[in-house]
Amino acid sequence: MVNFLISVYGVYVAIKILLEINEVLFIKKEFEKGPVLLSLEDFKTAAIYSIYKHTIEIFNSLISLFLVVFWLSGGLFIINYIFYDGTLLGELKVLGSFFLINYILTLPIHIWEKHIDKKFGFNVAPWKLFVVDEIKKVILFVIFGGAFFAGLIYFIENFENWWLIGFVFTFVIVILINVLYPFFAAWFNKFEPLKDIELKEAIENMMSKVGFKSNGIYVMDASKRDTRLNAYFAGLGKTKRVVLFDTLLKKLNKNEILAVLGHELGHFKHKDILKNIAVTGITLFIFFAILGNLPDELFKELGVPKNGANIVIIGLLFSDMIFFILQPFINLISRHNEFAADEMGSELVSKKDLANALKKLVKENKHFPKVSKIYSFINYTHPPILERLEKLDEK
Repeated sequence: MVNFLISVYGVYVAIKILLEINEVLFIKKEFEKGPVLLSLEDFKTAAIYSIYKHTIEIFNSLISLFLVVFWLSGGLFIINYIFYDGTLLGELKVLGSFFLINYILTLPIHIWEKHIDKKFGFNVAPWKLFVVDEIKKVILFVIFGGAFFAGLIYFIENFENWWLIGFVFTFVIVILINVLYPFFAAWFNKFEPLKDIELKEAIENMMSKVGFKSNGIYVMDASKRDTRLNAYFAGLGKTKRVVLFDTLLKKLNKNEILAVLGHELGHFKHKDILKNIAVTGITLFIFFAILGNLPDELFKELGVPKNGANIVIIGLLFSDMIFFILQPFINLISRHNEFAADEMGSELVSKKDLANALKKLVKENKHFPKVSKIYSFINYTHPPILERLEKLDEK
């Protein structure tokens, strides 16, 4: 069974790598046809950057395959032999060692990715800040992740239908994370109230039109790490807030900023946040249903007990493959919602301002404007930029 699972995962990785290679070839072919939306120089830069990103994805896939082979071919047995003593603490040690080894082995790719972003002018943070960020992430993961996995292991060990309880528990935690997101974000960035009174009033007027209430409009010091542009709504319920990257305020004019936020308000108006939560719930339910029916023979062949830690580890090893299978269906819903949100943004401000904002986002974020249909179908939660602009023209 172990060999079968490794083979299945190998096929999955092969498919992912072929998709990345096909996209690189697609980019080269489209580049030869000439620039679209961008100047020739910007088009060339976007193409090269995109090829780098696809190359990194290939290496990420290869490393994930290596990790699956490593853990299923003896790694899982070794950490159980060293740390497992029949207690909850022993299981947490097994799980902690799994995360630590994975983190160390994947860190070089993470550093390489940051180096590429620095090469193309995105990553402007000193490496000291990168180290500090990583330490903060580890601390947050140990505290909150440790508590979550301790709870999950407890349910696995003490309830017959643990997978159903574990699903509910995880789903509640996901919602709680969304509620507490502003708290976690404050560990990494400073958030100051928007000082531009005219822009603030315009945003508040636009929010009132759709009945959106927030506890404030904030500017995030994104430029201390990255030059890319973005804006988002964070939190749920009373913790909802509007967040603008300081880079966005520098590059977009007032109406373009309003159009971007109008798009986000479209998601609120159409209840896309609730839809996304529902989709997340369905996805988690399928994932836990699979975990709850892992055969005993698998653990016997691995030479490890069928306990909470080992069930979680098997789930984590194959989670990306499971979600990869579900992703195209999730993306179909997401892309439909994005088109509808674009329509709302153009209605609240104007089609022209939203189109101009999208074009600036493409330019500043060095996003290659063309993508193959197969890659978009499988990987893109948002419609390709050219499709969004064409849709706006139709409206």
